[in-house]
Amino acid sequence: MNPITALGSRNSSKLEGHMAIKDILAVVDTGDKDERFLRDALAFAEFHDASLAIVVLSALPASDYALTVALPYVLLPDYTEAVEAKQQRIAMLARSTNVEVRTISDQPAVIFAKTAVYARYADLVLFGPSDNYDHPPIRRDTLERCLFASGRPVLILPTGYKPAAIDHLAIGWNATREATHALRDATMFAAPGARIDILILDAKPTAQGHGSEPGADVAHHLARHGFTSTVVPIQGGDVSDAEALVEAAHRRGAGMLALGAYGHSRLREMILGGVTRDLLTGAPLPLLFAH
Repeated sequence: MNPITALGSRNSSKLEGHMAIKDILAVVDTGDKDERFLRDALAFAEFHDASLAIVVLSALPASDYALTVALPYVLLPDYTEAVEAKQQRIAMLARSTNVEVRTISDQPAVIFAKTAVYARYADLVLFGPSDNYDHPPIRRDTLERCLFASGRPVLILPTGYKPAAIDHLAIGWNATREATHALRDATMFAAPGARIDILILDAKPTAQGHGSEPGADVAHHLARHGFTSTVVPIQGGDVSDAEALVEAAHRRGAGMLALGAYGHSRLREMILGGVTRDLLTGAPLPLLFAH
Protein backbone atom coordinates (compact mmCIF):
# COMPACT_ATOMS: atom_id res chain seq x y z
CA MET A 1 0.00 0.00 0.00
CA ASN A 2 1.36 3.42 -0.95
CA PRO A 3 1.56 6.33 1.52
CA ILE A 4 -1.49 8.62 1.58
CA THR A 5 -0.87 12.35 1.97
CA ALA A 6 -3.24 14.98 3.37
CA LEU A 7 -2.31 18.63 2.83
CA GLY A 8 -2.86 21.17 5.58
CA SER A 9 -4.51 24.54 5.15
CA ARG A 10 -2.20 27.53 5.29
CA ASN A 11 -4.95 29.53 6.96
CA SER A 12 -5.32 27.12 9.86
CA SER A 13 -5.35 28.48 13.38
CA LYS A 14 -2.54 26.02 14.12
CA LEU A 15 -0.23 28.21 12.09
CA GLU A 16 -0.89 31.13 14.38
CA GLY A 17 1.09 29.54 17.17
CA HIS A 18 1.27 26.51 19.39
CA MET A 19 1.94 25.80 23.02
CA ALA A 20 5.46 26.79 23.98
CA ILE A 21 7.75 24.62 26.07
CA LYS A 22 8.71 26.79 29.03
CA ASP A 23 9.29 24.38 31.93
CA ILE A 24 11.51 21.32 31.53
CA LEU A 25 12.40 18.66 34.09
CA ALA A 26 15.50 16.55 33.36
CA VAL A 27 16.15 13.37 35.34
CA VAL A 28 19.61 12.03 36.22
CA ASP A 29 21.13 9.81 38.89
CA THR A 30 24.27 10.21 40.99
CA GLY A 31 26.50 8.50 38.44
CA ASP A 32 29.05 10.16 36.17
CA LYS A 33 28.00 8.70 32.79
CA ASP A 34 25.59 11.48 31.89
CA GLU A 35 27.74 14.51 31.13
CA ARG A 36 26.69 14.38 27.47
CA PHE A 37 23.02 14.15 28.42
CA LEU A 38 23.36 17.08 30.83
CA ARG A 39 24.89 19.17 28.05
CA ASP A 40 22.11 18.08 25.70
CA ALA A 41 19.45 19.00 28.27
CA LEU A 42 21.00 22.43 28.81
CA ALA A 43 21.14 23.04 25.05
CA PHE A 44 17.55 21.83 24.66
CA ALA A 45 16.31 24.24 27.33
CA GLU A 46 18.30 27.12 25.83
CA PHE A 47 16.89 26.41 22.36
CA HIS A 48 13.34 26.56 23.71
CA ASP A 49 14.11 29.53 25.99
CA ALA A 50 12.78 27.39 28.82
CA SER A 51 13.50 27.01 32.51
CA LEU A 52 15.35 23.80 33.36
CA ALA A 53 15.13 21.87 36.62
CA ILE A 54 17.39 18.86 37.06
CA VAL A 55 16.34 16.23 39.57
CA VAL A 56 19.09 13.97 40.90
CA LEU A 57 17.91 10.53 41.99
CA SER A 58 19.77 9.01 44.92
CA ALA A 59 18.14 5.70 45.77
CA LEU A 60 18.64 4.46 49.32
CA PRO A 61 18.44 0.74 50.13
CA ALA A 62 14.96 -0.73 50.48
CA SER A 63 14.19 -4.35 51.31
CA ASP A 64 11.50 -4.66 48.66
CA TYR A 65 13.74 -3.28 45.92
CA ALA A 66 17.25 -4.48 46.76
CA LEU A 67 16.33 -7.99 45.67
CA THR A 68 16.02 -6.89 42.05
CA VAL A 69 18.36 -3.90 41.84
CA ALA A 70 21.96 -3.61 42.99
CA LEU A 71 22.08 -0.22 44.66
CA PRO A 72 25.29 1.78 44.34
CA TYR A 73 26.62 2.43 47.83
CA VAL A 74 26.87 0.71 51.19
CA LEU A 75 27.20 3.51 53.73
CA LEU A 76 24.91 6.53 54.05
CA PRO A 77 27.82 9.05 53.89
CA ASP A 78 28.67 7.59 50.47
CA TYR A 79 25.24 8.62 49.21
CA THR A 80 25.72 12.13 50.58
CA GLU A 81 29.12 12.47 48.94
CA ALA A 82 27.78 11.22 45.62
CA VAL A 83 24.95 13.77 45.66
CA GLU A 84 27.31 16.62 46.52
CA ALA A 85 29.71 15.59 43.75
CA LYS A 86 26.85 15.45 41.25
CA GLN A 87 25.59 18.89 42.24
CA GLN A 88 29.09 20.29 41.71
CA ARG A 89 29.34 18.68 38.27
CA ILE A 90 25.99 20.15 37.25
CA ALA A 91 27.02 23.60 38.51
CA MET A 92 30.22 23.44 36.44
CA LEU A 93 28.34 22.44 33.30
CA ALA A 94 25.58 24.99 33.78
CA ARG A 95 27.96 27.84 34.64
CA SER A 96 25.99 31.08 34.46
CA THR A 97 22.83 29.38 33.23
CA ASN A 98 19.98 29.57 35.71
CA VAL A 99 19.32 25.90 36.43
CA GLU A 100 17.47 24.58 39.45
CA VAL A 101 18.87 21.37 40.95
CA ARG A 102 16.66 19.17 43.11
CA THR A 103 17.78 16.03 44.89
CA ILE A 104 15.65 13.11 46.01
CA SER A 105 17.54 10.87 48.43
CA ASP A 106 15.10 8.23 49.55
CA GLN A 107 13.91 4.70 49.02
CA PRO A 108 13.07 3.86 45.40
CA ALA A 109 9.29 3.92 45.80
CA VAL A 110 9.47 7.44 47.24
CA ILE A 111 11.80 8.56 44.46
CA PHE A 112 9.38 7.36 41.80
CA ALA A 113 6.42 9.12 43.41
CA LYS A 114 8.21 12.42 44.09
CA THR A 115 9.65 12.65 40.58
CA ALA A 116 6.17 12.18 39.09
CA VAL A 117 4.87 14.98 41.31
CA TYR A 118 7.68 17.30 40.16
CA ALA A 119 6.85 16.38 36.57
CA ARG A 120 3.29 17.68 36.92
CA TYR A 121 4.68 21.20 37.06
CA ALA A 122 6.77 20.87 33.91
CA ASP A 123 5.74 20.88 30.27
CA LEU A 124 8.06 17.98 29.53
CA VAL A 125 10.24 15.39 31.28
CA LEU A 126 13.64 14.65 29.74
CA PHE A 127 15.59 11.41 30.09
CA GLY A 128 18.80 10.32 28.44
CA PRO A 129 19.44 6.83 27.03
CA SER A 130 19.69 4.10 29.65
CA ASP A 131 23.46 3.74 29.20
CA ASN A 132 23.85 7.32 30.48
CA TYR A 133 22.75 6.15 33.94
CA ASP A 134 24.64 4.17 36.56
CA HIS A 135 21.39 2.56 37.67
CA PRO A 136 19.19 1.81 34.62
CA PRO A 137 16.44 0.00 36.59
CA ILE A 138 15.91 3.11 38.75
CA ARG A 139 15.76 5.20 35.58
CA ARG A 140 13.25 2.86 33.94
CA ASP A 141 10.92 2.70 36.92
CA THR A 142 11.07 6.46 37.43
CA LEU A 143 10.30 7.03 33.76
CA GLU A 144 7.33 4.68 33.92
CA ARG A 145 5.96 6.39 37.03
CA CYS A 146 6.23 9.76 35.28
CA LEU A 147 4.24 8.35 32.36
CA PHE A 148 1.51 6.87 34.53
CA ALA A 149 1.24 9.46 37.30
CA SER A 150 2.32 12.88 36.04
CA GLY A 151 0.07 13.55 33.04
CA ARG A 152 3.12 14.93 31.21
CA PRO A 153 4.97 13.60 28.16
CA VAL A 154 8.41 12.04 28.46
CA LEU A 155 11.11 12.72 25.88
CA ILE A 156 14.12 10.41 25.61
CA LEU A 157 16.97 12.20 23.86
CA PRO A 158 19.61 10.30 21.90
CA THR A 159 23.21 10.93 22.89
CA GLY A 160 24.59 14.10 21.32
CA TYR A 161 21.20 15.46 20.27
CA LYS A 162 21.35 18.91 18.72
CA PRO A 163 18.06 20.79 19.18
CA ALA A 164 16.40 22.19 16.08
CA ALA A 165 12.96 23.17 14.87
CA ILE A 166 10.91 20.02 14.22
CA ASP A 167 9.52 20.42 10.72
CA HIS A 168 9.10 16.67 10.19
CA LEU A 169 8.00 14.20 12.84
CA ALA A 170 6.47 10.74 12.98
CA ILE A 171 3.71 9.29 15.12
CA GLY A 172 3.25 5.59 15.75
CA TRP A 173 -0.52 5.53 15.27
CA ASN A 174 -2.68 2.67 16.53
CA ALA A 175 -5.85 4.70 17.15
CA THR A 176 -5.71 4.30 20.94
CA ARG A 177 -6.24 6.87 23.66
CA GLU A 178 -2.50 6.75 24.41
CA ALA A 179 -1.60 7.45 20.77
CA THR A 180 -4.04 10.38 20.77
CA HIS A 181 -2.24 11.87 23.76
CA ALA A 182 1.11 11.35 22.04
CA LEU A 183 -0.16 13.11 18.93
CA ARG A 184 -1.40 16.05 20.97
CA ASP A 185 1.93 16.36 22.77
CA ALA A 186 3.95 15.96 19.58
CA THR A 187 2.27 18.97 18.00
CA MET A 188 3.76 21.01 20.87
CA PHE A 189 7.12 20.49 19.15
CA ALA A 190 6.01 20.76 15.55
CA ALA A 191 6.89 23.85 13.57
CA PRO A 192 3.90 25.54 11.88
CA GLY A 193 2.98 23.55 8.78
CA ALA A 194 5.28 20.67 9.73
CA ARG A 195 5.13 17.32 7.96
CA ILE A 196 3.83 14.46 10.07
CA ASP A 197 4.26 10.82 9.10
CA ILE A 198 1.48 8.62 10.48
CA LEU A 199 3.09 5.21 10.87
CA ILE A 200 0.50 2.44 10.72
CA LEU A 201 1.76 -1.01 11.71
CA ASP A 202 -0.26 -4.00 10.47
CA ALA A 203 -3.46 -2.00 10.94
CA LYS A 204 -6.96 -3.38 10.50
CA PRO A 205 -10.29 -1.54 10.79
CA THR A 206 -12.02 -2.06 14.15
CA ALA A 207 -15.04 -0.59 15.88
CA GLN A 208 -12.82 0.58 18.76
CA GLY A 209 -9.99 2.14 16.77
CA HIS A 210 -8.99 2.34 13.11
CA GLY A 211 -11.64 3.32 10.58
CA SER A 212 -12.20 1.69 7.21
CA GLU A 213 -8.99 3.31 5.93
CA PRO A 214 -6.51 3.21 8.84
CA GLY A 215 -4.79 6.55 9.37
CA ALA A 216 -7.03 8.56 7.07
CA ASP A 217 -9.16 10.08 9.83
CA VAL A 218 -6.20 11.36 11.82
CA ALA A 219 -4.58 12.66 8.61
CA HIS A 220 -7.67 14.76 7.88
CA HIS A 221 -7.67 15.98 11.49
CA LEU A 222 -4.05 17.10 11.19
CA ALA A 223 -4.74 18.81 7.86
CA ARG A 224 -7.33 20.99 9.57
CA HIS A 225 -4.57 22.13 11.91
CA GLY A 226 -2.28 23.10 9.05
CA PHE A 227 -0.05 20.03 9.00
CA THR A 228 0.82 18.02 5.91
CA SER A 229 0.55 14.39 6.93
CA THR A 230 1.37 11.14 5.18
CA VAL A 231 -0.07 7.79 6.18
CA VAL A 232 2.77 5.26 6.00
CA PRO A 233 1.70 1.60 6.23
CA ILE A 234 4.31 -0.67 7.82
CA GLN A 235 4.20 -4.43 7.51
CA GLY A 236 5.53 -6.51 10.39
CA GLY A 237 8.40 -8.74 9.45
CA ASP A 238 11.54 -10.21 10.93
CA VAL A 239 12.12 -7.31 13.33
CA SER A 240 10.13 -6.29 16.39
CA ASP A 241 7.34 -3.73 16.16
CA ALA A 242 9.56 -1.26 18.01
CA GLU A 243 12.42 -1.69 15.54
CA ALA A 244 10.03 -1.40 12.59
CA LEU A 245 8.64 1.92 13.84
CA VAL A 246 12.05 3.42 14.63
CA GLU A 247 13.50 2.24 11.31
CA ALA A 248 10.60 3.75 9.35
CA ALA A 249 10.79 7.09 11.17
CA HIS A 250 14.56 7.23 10.75
CA ARG A 251 14.45 6.22 7.08
CA ARG A 252 11.92 8.93 6.28
CA GLY A 253 14.01 11.60 8.00
CA ALA A 254 11.70 12.39 10.92
CA GLY A 255 13.22 14.51 13.65
CA MET A 256 11.17 12.80 16.36
CA LEU A 257 9.02 9.71 16.89
CA ALA A 258 5.97 10.08 19.13
CA LEU A 259 4.32 7.03 20.66
CA GLY A 260 1.49 6.22 23.00
CA ALA A 261 3.01 4.45 26.00
CA TYR A 262 1.65 1.16 27.27
CA GLY A 263 -1.39 0.76 25.08
CA HIS A 264 -1.30 -2.79 26.45
CA SER A 265 -0.98 -3.38 30.17
CA ARG A 266 2.43 -2.82 31.69
CA LEU A 267 2.41 -6.36 33.13
CA ARG A 268 1.75 -7.82 29.69
CA GLU A 269 4.64 -5.84 28.20
CA MET A 270 6.97 -6.91 31.02
CA ILE A 271 6.18 -10.55 30.32
CA LEU A 272 5.66 -10.63 26.55
CA GLY A 273 7.45 -7.50 25.46
CA GLY A 274 5.98 -4.54 23.63
CA VAL A 275 6.85 -1.33 21.81
CA THR A 276 7.03 0.81 24.95
CA ARG A 277 9.14 -1.62 26.95
CA ASP A 278 11.45 -2.23 24.00
CA LEU A 279 12.09 1.48 23.42
CA LEU A 280 12.47 2.80 26.97
CA THR A 281 16.24 2.41 26.68
CA GLY A 282 16.37 4.97 23.84
CA ALA A 283 16.81 5.13 20.06
CA PRO A 284 18.83 6.99 17.39
CA LEU A 285 16.20 9.76 17.29
CA PRO A 286 14.21 11.52 20.03
CA LEU A 287 11.33 9.42 21.38
CA LEU A 288 8.29 11.18 22.80
CA PHE A 289 6.04 9.03 25.00
CA ALA A 290 2.61 9.89 26.37
CA HIS A 291 0.15 7.76 28.30
